[in-house]
Amino acid sequence: MTEFIDLMLAAAARPGFVWVVLGMIVTGIVRGLAGFGAAMILVPILSAVMSPQVAVPLLTVIDGLVTLPLFIAATKTCRWREIVPLTIAAVAALPIGIAILIYVAPETLRLGISITILLLVGIIASGWRYHGSPSLPLTLGVGAASGALGGASGMIGPPVILFWLGGQNDAALVRANINAFFGLMIFITAGAYWISGLFTLEIFAISVMMAPIYGAAVWVGARGFRHTSDTLYRRFAFALIALIAISSLFL
Repeated sequence: MTEFIDLMLAAAARPGFVWVVLGMIVTGIVRGLAGFGAAMILVPILSAVMSPQVAVPLLTVIDGLVTLPLFIAATKTCRWREIVPLTIAAVAALPIGIAILIYVAPETLRLGISITILLLVGIIASGWRYHGSPSLPLTLGVGAASGALGGASGMIGPPVILFWLGGQNDAALVRANINAFFGLMIFITAGAYWISGLFTLEIFAISVMMAPIYGAAVWVGARGFRHTSDTLYRRFAFALIALIAISSLFL
């Protein structure tokens, strides 16, 4: 118990830890409102204070615990026929991302995460949208991209988000699909991180400090979604990704 408390105090004493706290608050509100965005905001911030090898599993623990109610609610309204093939492909590609997280140098991984976010923004800025009924190969490809990206950086969502936001589903269904997919993948990814030895006592110590702050912010964001229109939701989602891509280059 003493070691656990010492690890909490050591984490709080890290230079720049105040940015982690502020990042948790902003991220929680965004996560509750949009149903995604946690990794795209927090991983660059956390990686600037600690290594990606600590930041990515840490976010997985906190986001998984706090957003469990969102996942449970989403299972009642999501469209499982769209989620199941994506999840199967994502799980198959997950080990590739985890290998990258374990073996790639932290500085290289930070740069790669920033560039990846920026490329995703470029796709959005091009005006590309996917329309129509997706084919099975495309669905599996999107799922595999999410699994590999999620394993390496915690960013499970971007390929799937771009896939769904470009379609004809309304905001409520998109959000339910995203929360259901995220919920499944967070717990599967957490299990894979555990097997790979990425979870440490330090990660759980920081999680105990940050989970209440993050949880309160998610609750605020989730309540705000009730007053969001389809158009505003989609504009917010795309603007969020663009903002994070630009800011992550300066962290």
